Amino acid sequence: MTALTLAVAETRLILRNRTVLVTAAILPIAMAFFLSRSDIGALTGTGGALAATQLAMLLIFGVLMTSTMTLAARRQQRYLKRLRSSPASTLSIVAGLTGPLVLVVAVQAVVVLAFTAWETGAGPAHPELLVLAFANGAVTSVALGFLTASFTKTPEAAQITVIPGTFLFMAGVFLGLFEFEGPKSLLASAVPGAGLTELTRLAWDGGSYASALEPLLLSTAVAAAAALLAARLFRWQPRA
Repeated sequence: MTALTLAVAETRLILRNRTVLVTAAILPIAMAFFLSRSDIGALTGTGGALAATQLAMLLIFGVLMTSTMTLAARRQQRYLKRLRSSPASTLSIVAGLTGPLVLVVAVQAVVVLAFTAWETGAGPAHPELLVLAFANGAVTSVALGFLTASFTKTPEAAQITVIPGTFLFMAGVFLGLFEFEGPKSLLASAVPGAGLTELTRLAWDGGSYASALEPLLLSTAVAAAAALLAARLFRWQPRA
């Protein structure tokens, strides 16, 4: 069983669940467009701040929250247990379960950021850094989704268990909106969501590639740590 086969099957399951569909497809893009009417850009004086916050909201609602709900539901249905006992590798299972969510958010991001660029009259100075920021944020969101699902018994419980991870991610986004120096800069970049924000700001407003190295390395290390912790704690079958 390949990741593509699992992704197609997962997409069908998502389309049948109205709650997941709203959380994954409608709520994120509504929040992103709502932010375009906010004063976030004026807060820091850069368009990159708005783009970073929009991208973060898409990932929080579209990947982190939705993956937690779907993983809890699939485990409750013993679907994860069947997948785990199949010939499919762990990587294929993870990619198949979360790939559709990431793809939906990627499409949403293109639409939202294109609208932001049109409305502000300024697009990203370094599109390649923007792609890197999205990839980094997507991996972090998936890792946090699996980690949160480790402590989520039912899909209904996900409404509560996602709160700590969501606040942590949002705190990182807030920290990433401002410039820090010295040890404070290292600490800020190590919070989930901060690296995404810093990279998006550099991509949108312009900046040297050297300045993107620190947030990229630190945020990648944090995402890897979250993924390793999730791999250790995640349960593939319902709790007793």
